[in-house]
Amino acid sequence: MTGAVSHKLVAKKTQPKFKRRYRITRKGWLNLGILAAIIFLIILLIIVLRSPLIRKIEPSNRAVITSNPVSVKIDIGQKYEPSFLSILIDGEDRTAEMNMEQPQEITGKVDIKDGVHRLEVVYKGKCEKRSDFMVDTTPPQITIEQMEVRDDGITAIKGRVEEAVSLKLEGKQISFDREGLFSFIVNRYDYPMVNLEATDVAGNHQQISLKTTPIPKIKGVHVSIWVAADSKLFANLVSLVERTELNSLEIDTKDESGRVGYDSSVELANQLGLDMTKGGIDLGKVMDKCWYKDIYTIARIVCFKDPVLAKKRPDLAVQDKRGKPWGNGQWLDPYSKEVWNYILDLAKEAAANGFDEIQFDYVRFPSDGDTTTCVFPHNDGRAKEEVITDFCRFLAENLKPLGVVLSIDLFGLTASGQGSMGIGQDVTAIASSVDYLSPMVYPSHYHLGEYNIRVPEANPYETVYKSLVDFKKKIEGTGCKLRPWLQDFSLKINYGPKEVKAQIQACYDLGIEEWLLWDPNCTFTEGALSPQQ
Repeated sequence: MTGAVSHKLVAKKTQPKFKRRYRITRKGWLNLGILAAIIFLIILLIIVLRSPLIRKIEPSNRAVITSNPVSVKIDIGQKYEPSFLSILIDGEDRTAEMNMEQPQEITGKVDIKDGVHRLEVVYKGKCEKRSDFMVDTTPPQITIEQMEVRDDGITAIKGRVEEAVSLKLEGKQISFDREGLFSFIVNRYDYPMVNLEATDVAGNHQQISLKTTPIPKIKGVHVSIWVAADSKLFANLVSLVERTELNSLEIDTKDESGRVGYDSSVELANQLGLDMTKGGIDLGKVMDKCWYKDIYTIARIVCFKDPVLAKKRPDLAVQDKRGKPWGNGQWLDPYSKEVWNYILDLAKEAAANGFDEIQFDYVRFPSDGDTTTCVFPHNDGRAKEEVITDFCRFLAENLKPLGVVLSIDLFGLTASGQGSMGIGQDVTAIASSVDYLSPMVYPSHYHLGEYNIRVPEANPYETVYKSLVDFKKKIEGTGCKLRPWLQDFSLKINYGPKEVKAQIQACYDLGIEEWLLWDPNCTFTEGALSPQQ
């Protein structure tokens, strides 16, 4: 009995109970929603509190930038007070150059020189983010040091490339040694022109087009902007070249009026408002016609006489002692490096447009007027001769690697006993930097009695001959050649075929086989020229 009761008790305790069913009331759902919202807000607050003020900056750390100005971009992760935020580059505050209209993104463009730089974003005195980056906008340099034109049709070329990791000839890789020296040969009949392209580690490129054919003995004439811009007048000069011994056209790309004769991409030319899209030279058509007719092209660039730039930028002009423009504002300060760079940029553009040669005119200090009153704002103490020589060397160092021929126009008397004539033209020093000198030996420009010639203008042969004798002595040993400007215009004495031929003969009698004819109106005396053979 006792055992039975005990068994029943155990059985009762182990019987499963039925589960109780619960229902969530409306109030319960409301409480759960509130709880979820609270949790979401807490999570969001945590994210916001942990989000950095500055999420990302550009240029990023270790970036290599190959363009200038450099684009700066700051991505903001939180709200901030703009007055407490500064953007520094190499410790210099550049915040004022930034666009801060969009609160979450700050952008700007800053001019920075090549080299390693540091970008810092500072908020309330604390550096929130920084990056160290490099700017490298300088392309590798290609210099042609020797060209041998062989009789068998082969042209052997030697040169040097600097700061390059790759060098290609007509798209194919060629080797160079640790010093950057390279050499190659081409059949000039198959390749009258070759393209060389160098690339540096940053990805900058330098490309030059190189003629493998020898430079012809140039016999050319001057072409003004207005003639080159007129299709009919230009066609007439091309026809003259085809009919006669002429083989070259010297074309104004920037003349003594300060005009750039074509639609230029040079920044300073555009700032000056030199819009030549209408009435200017269609340089593409002009160069194509010359190429098709096998005409050697020379770009003439006037340097330090520029009334346009002198007027728009008086800080770059020669001034008088009162601080006003000297000589009616015609002249630029030859000491100014900004002027040098402007001329260089135009020359590089001419080379890129396919000119075989670049000739620089008015490479001198002013001469007409009381030059004792001239004030040069950028004067650094160098003598005039040193400035002009340095300028010519500057042009050569920057342009010869591009494979173009360089020439300089000089006063006809600078090789005589008068020396540099106070305009800075040291003939021997200039000749050491360029390929050709073109002295302007116009007989009408010599004083009575010069070279013991009673009337130089009436004696074109003797005047040109004696002047060129002096120039030959001055350039001896420099490697530079003479290609004089001869007179094909009339002043006091009428100049026709006889007078022009006399000057040409004076050149030939001195062993000078090249010459250029000058006429400001570009109406040349065909009777003085031998017919095309």
